[in-house]
Amino acid sequence: MIKRIYFITVCLILFTNNVISSAASLKEELTTLFKTQPSYVWSVSVENANSADKLFEITPHRTLIPASNEKIPICAAILLKLGPEYIYQTSLFHTGSIEGSTLYGNLIITGSGDPSIGGRFNNGDVTYQFRLWAELLKRKGIKSIQGDIIGVDDVFDDIPHGLNWNPIDLVEWYAAEISALSFNDGCIDILIKGSDASGKPAELSLNPPTKYIQLIPSVKTVKTRKSDKGVEIVRNPKETALQVKGTIRAKRSSTIYASVPNPTLFFATVLKETLQKEGVTVKGDPVDGDDILLKERNQWKKIDVYKSPPLKQLVEVCLRNSQNLYAEHFIKTLGYAEYGQGSWPMGVAAVKDILTEHGCKLDGVYFADGSGLSRENRLSANAIIAILQSVRKSPQSKLFFNSLPQAGVSGTLKQRMRDTAAYKRVFAKTGTLNGSRSLSGLINAKSGKTYLFSFLGNATSQTGHISEIIDEACALIASKG
Repeated sequence: MIKRIYFITVCLILFTNNVISSAASLKEELTTLFKTQPSYVWSVSVENANSADKLFEITPHRTLIPASNEKIPICAAILLKLGPEYIYQTSLFHTGSIEGSTLYGNLIITGSGDPSIGGRFNNGDVTYQFRLWAELLKRKGIKSIQGDIIGVDDVFDDIPHGLNWNPIDLVEWYAAEISALSFNDGCIDILIKGSDASGKPAELSLNPPTKYIQLIPSVKTVKTRKSDKGVEIVRNPKETALQVKGTIRAKRSSTIYASVPNPTLFFATVLKETLQKEGVTVKGDPVDGDDILLKERNQWKKIDVYKSPPLKQLVEVCLRNSQNLYAEHFIKTLGYAEYGQGSWPMGVAAVKDILTEHGCKLDGVYFADGSGLSRENRLSANAIIAILQSVRKSPQSKLFFNSLPQAGVSGTLKQRMRDTAAYKRVFAKTGTLNGSRSLSGLINAKSGKTYLFSFLGNATSQTGHISEIIDEACALIASKG
C-alpha cells in the first residue's frame, strides 16, 4: 500500500513539474516572439478564462490606439444594456387628409437609429423596404401625395463624423456619416464594368439608381493586370457629385462604395424616387426634417412601423464584418437610451457606466467614437480582458463570442491562421489602422483550456509584422496553452 501511494505521489510530482515546465517554456517562447521587433509598443494580456490566472502579459495597463477593438466595449455595452432581442423601429406617418386616392399632406419617416435598412438583410435588394411601403400606400388607396417626403432624424444629434476622423477617409464607406435615419449603410454602390476592349471608357451605374448622386466618370478599360491601377473616388465635403477615376480590365466588373452627404436627405430622396417608380406620384420634395419646423406631432397619423432585425443579428454584423456605421449607431443609441441624447459624449458616458456596473475597471481608457476609426481612442489589454470577462459571465456570452470572426473561417479572420494550430480555435475581433494592429478575444486551446487574450500593438512606422506576431502567438497558445 505504501509503495502504491509513493508511486502515485511521484507521478503527480512529475506531472506537475512537467506542466510548470511547459507553461514556463510557453512564456519564454511568447517573450522571445514579442521581442523580435523592438520598435513595436505592446499592451498584452492572456489569462485563463475560468481561473483568471495570468498566462502571459506585457505592460497590460498601457493604453494604446485600439483600432477596431474599440467595437468590443461598444457591442458588449449595448448587449448588456438592451439585450439581444432589442429592435429599432422606423415609423411612417402622414399629415393632412386622404381624399379619394390623394394624400393632401406630407409623408413623414422618423428614424430611431436603425443602421440596417437596405439590402444587407434583403438579399442585396437595397430598396426592398421602400417598395413594401409603396405597396402599403396603394393598398390604402393612396396613389398621389401632394406634400413632401420628410425624414426626421432627431433621435441622434447632427454631428456626422467621429472625433478627428481623417478628412481623406470621409468619402469611404467605412467613414459614412451617422444619422438616426440611415439607408444602405449611408452609402451609394457604384457598379463598374470594363468595356470589351482596352482604351474604351468603362460603364458606370449606381445602386440604387438615384438623382441624389451625380457621377463624373473617368474610368478607362485596360488590357493587362499590370496596367490596372484601380479606381479612386473623389467627393468634396457636403457635395453630391462623385468623381470616379482610374482603370479596370476589359470585361471585368467590380462594385465600390462611397459615403453620401446627409444620409437623411438621401433616405427621403430614394424613397420618393421608389414611390414614383411603383406608381405613387409625389408632387413635393424630399426634405431633411432639420430644415423645417415640425409642429403638431400629436396630429400625425401613423401608417406603418418597420422593425429591424434583432440586436443580436446587428451585433454579429458589427463584430464579424467590422462594420463601422453599426458601431457608431450603437454608441449614439446608448446615449439616447441612458440619457436622452443620441450623441458621442453621452454615448461614451453610457458605455463607461454600463461596463463599470458590470465590474469592469476602465482606468486610463478614452473613448472617442464607437468604431475605432478615431486615433484619439485609447484602450489597454487589461481593460479589454475585463470587458471580455464581464460578457463571458453574462447571459450574452455565447452570442457575443460566436459573433466574433473565427480564425481561418469567417469575417475579418477568414484568411488568417488557416494552416496553424489556431485554425478554428480563435474567436477574436481584429483591428487595423495606420500605425495600429490589434486582436482580442478567446482561444480554445488543444489542452481543453480556454484563454481570453488581448494583443494591442502600435508602431510609428511599418506595422506589417504586428499581425504576424499576433497570429504566431495565437498558434503557440492554441497548441501549448
